[in-house]
Amino acid sequence: MAALVLVNGKIVTVDEQFSIRQAVAIEGERITAVGEDAAVLARAAPDARVVDLGGRTVIPGLIDNHNHFVRATEHAEVRLDGVRTRAAALDLLARRAAGLGDGQWLLTLGGWHEEQWAGDRRELTLAELDAVAPGRPAFIQAQYDHASVNTAWLDAMNVPAPDGLRATGRVGGGLVALNRAAAGFPAGGTREAGVRAAMAYCNSLGLTTVFDPGGVGVSDAAYAAVQSMAGRGELTLRVLTTLGAEVDEPAGRFAEKVRASNPFQGDHWYDRIAVGEIYHAPFHWDHGGRPPAPAASDIAAATEILTTAAITGWPVQTHSVTTGGLALVLDAYGQADKLRPIRPLRWSVTHAEGITPEQIECARRLGVTVQLRSQSVIRDSRATVAPLKLLQDSGLTWGLGTDGTRAAQINPFISLWWAVTGRSLGGTQILDEPLTREEALIAHTRSNAQLVFRENYLGSIRPGLLADLLVLDRDYLTVPDDEIKDIRPSATIAGGTVVYGSL
Repeated sequence: MAALVLVNGKIVTVDEQFSIRQAVAIEGERITAVGEDAAVLARAAPDARVVDLGGRTVIPGLIDNHNHFVRATEHAEVRLDGVRTRAAALDLLARRAAGLGDGQWLLTLGGWHEEQWAGDRRELTLAELDAVAPGRPAFIQAQYDHASVNTAWLDAMNVPAPDGLRATGRVGGGLVALNRAAAGFPAGGTREAGVRAAMAYCNSLGLTTVFDPGGVGVSDAAYAAVQSMAGRGELTLRVLTTLGAEVDEPAGRFAEKVRASNPFQGDHWYDRIAVGEIYHAPFHWDHGGRPPAPAASDIAAATEILTTAAITGWPVQTHSVTTGGLALVLDAYGQADKLRPIRPLRWSVTHAEGITPEQIECARRLGVTVQLRSQSVIRDSRATVAPLKLLQDSGLTWGLGTDGTRAAQINPFISLWWAVTGRSLGGTQILDEPLTREEALIAHTRSNAQLVFRENYLGSIRPGLLADLLVLDRDYLTVPDDEIKDIRPSATIAGGTVVYGSL
């Protein structure tokens, strides 16, 4: 009998029929009934808690298929996801700085860019950060593009005077350099505290599951902390991870790691489910208009790794952005498929902005899935625009993710708004063919559940599935388009437990 029953609601099940119901019943971690009020109430235990939703909308818990969550646990951050003006950003930074303890730094490690602001888009200045965090090191990073710092940070990092950086307060260098810099910053607390803070933020946005695709420079200890907390039943966010390689890791050594490991050894809260997103960077790591240019030895190295993964039964996820890069990856996938069919393993390409109709057809033949990202929502540019409608109409299995936490923002409702309106936060139309609200929601729930091998457990509100769902503060299906990005859960439920807000 159900211990928790939600009635008088608009239950958007996101099942195959996209059914709308009134009520849902939960017993332990599972959904036991979905339907009309009277029928569901009949399944309630005598002492069940019955919550009148008052017509509020309920949707499945949202799944991000590409979220570098574990990286975000390593430092205490101020997130600027979705902040719309320069003044609002400075105000938020000042308020958060005032609440920091002794020795803590004011850090924002990506997830935003000045182009998301309306009006004044000037970069933050050294003087402004001196004012919002007097005497406290401040490092405010915009994507992997640059960071603005203050005098206290320059002093803490022993930057000599005179130095050009002391005049500008602007740090550049790109992904590797900025990650290397952040690796030396203080954590701001214990590893467990970092995990709890990052989970709480994700839960507040409506995320109940993330697929963390590894991350260059992220410590094994950070992953071990999440796994340890999962073993103690302390996670409020389901974290699925990968077996990934460092940028300069020898291919033979990584292939041996693949041979010595097995996927799917965890549970529904923490599990390692694929190889990737990086396994031999010179072969497949590209960005923007820069396709990879692997040597013959690099192609051979990647082939060794992929062959090993196929033979040993590992799913694979490959970072690939450009049309040329995708051609290399899909050809290598085809070679591995000759040794063992990869369709049951659901090998994927992630990002895939450059994918063509011909490559989609190749992916369909092989059973390859696609993980798209909403990264372009924070930039007024078509440089990294995912072909949403092309994939939606293709019949290929695909889902929607973000590529946060540093390269992109992670609010799923901003991603849904972007997919439905086609606009960037800065106001530029960057998608010519957006999706319907239903299509976008499926891509962030049911489709993503399939991409992470959890379609029999997550992604819909159906009897027997895990009870991950959101009670929303407004109706996703009917609010004006521009309000979609502002939707928040009034309650986030994961595994039958309220992990954010209240009922």
